[in-house]
Amino acid sequence: MTINDRMDDVDFRILALMRDGLSDATIGRKLSRGHRTIQRRICHMMDSLGVSGRFALGLKVAELNLLAAQDLSGHARELTGLRQ
Repeated sequence: MTINDRMDDVDFRILALMRDGLSDATIGRKLSRGHRTIQRRICHMMDSLGVSGRFALGLKVAELNLLAAQDLSGHARELTGLRQ
């Protein structure tokens, strides 16, 4: 099982919005989900990637280049409503 098998489109949208500096509450509003749901999903991603904090999550996502594949297709930005 790969990392991408454990993460869905919502997780990638959350990561893209986190990268853009949005708070959990703002991410929840943009994705029509609750603030606590976003926090739980972030915790799940941290557990899946074996890291213990949000900063470490960002480093691991960058190290694994997880958002690059999403950005190449423009899919993540399109789904989050962000335009370049």
